[in-house]
Amino acid sequence: MRYISKTVAILLILMLSTGCWDRKEINDIGLVMASGLDLADNGQIQATLQVAVPAPTLLATGGSSKTGKFFLISAVGKNGVDLDQRLQQKMSRKLFFSHRSVILIGEELARKGVNDILDMFNRNPRNRLKTYMLVVKGRKAADLLQVDYPYELAPAEALKEMEMLKGEGTIVTLRDFMIASATGGMYPTTGVLEPAAFHRPGKQAADRLFRINGTAIFKSGKLAGFLNNTETHNFLWFKNNKKTDTITADMPNGQGNIGYSITSSNYKINVDSRSDPLKFHIRLKAIGYLFENNTSLDVTDANNLQVIKKAIEDRIKQDMQAFLRKIQTEYKTDIVGFGQQLQRQNPKKWRALEEKWDQYYKAAEISVSVAITISNTGAIGPPLQLKEKEIEK
Repeated sequence: MRYISKTVAILLILMLSTGCWDRKEINDIGLVMASGLDLADNGQIQATLQVAVPAPTLLATGGSSKTGKFFLISAVGKNGVDLDQRLQQKMSRKLFFSHRSVILIGEELARKGVNDILDMFNRNPRNRLKTYMLVVKGRKAADLLQVDYPYELAPAEALKEMEMLKGEGTIVTLRDFMIASATGGMYPTTGVLEPAAFHRPGKQAADRLFRINGTAIFKSGKLAGFLNNTETHNFLWFKNNKKTDTITADMPNGQGNIGYSITSSNYKINVDSRSDPLKFHIRLKAIGYLFENNTSLDVTDANNLQVIKKAIEDRIKQDMQAFLRKIQTEYKTDIVGFGQQLQRQNPKKWRALEEKWDQYYKAAEISVSVAITISNTGAIGPPLQLKEKEIEK
């Protein structure tokens, strides 16, 4: 009986002593929505935080409030610890980073190198590795954190939604960037953010905005260069992010152009590791439908459809070859993963070439073949605005 009483007492003590010992009350923390990192004038790091402003209740304010949705704090320091201390000194609440959705890096700092600043995001368990990472092209990260985006409560939320739409650029999180940096035969990339503008009705002056446009390529932790929008869309083939993309192809002899929308795609890289130089062959396949026909061709005719199919394949091949030339000869960065493919198919050969992979990659011969399927040509054959005699059958 005494044993049972002791057991019950111990259980009661344990039940009463449990709880969230490390909990943070919402009114004691400052929610950081986004961070911007720039190169300061003295060569150190300038960090800018976008902190959410809690919505005040009508009871507390006595009516409506015009309080901003967010505010910015900024500090300059040597490293992450120094920055955290300087930023916290400007806050009446404890900075809380678990809800941060975006990290922006200014172009000047990205070109100097990011390896020395990334550790601040990895070591603290309250930092989310699923936070999106973007390079701000031609500007400081702090400049774009000040933009009041009209659709969302804070610019950080707008950036997160833009990345999730997958329409432009490549979705890259801190985790993705770290893995690519530490993987042999691969270079990391991020999306690119740049200034834009929009006009409000009745106002002549343009308001500031931003857009995600292109890809930033890193080599040895430093920004090596940018891919434009067209080149980025070719990079998407290798990111499993090509479904829902569109292709516009010009017809031969000035016959007009057609639009092709991809619904599914895949690629395969074959390696001839015995050749010198190395040879890689990329096979691209896609299934999609015609969504626009600005020609006089009747697409219900099999011969015409074959001409259109070849025009689309030629366009994809030309764009892919231009993209591959740029990353291979200008930037000398293997962001596609040719080295990884060689490592999978011939590990012994990869170990022999790994230390000088940049040299062998630059000299490699890369060829491309394309095969598409047009699953649907739409509800009509030729464009409805054409006369019967103008239609080519």
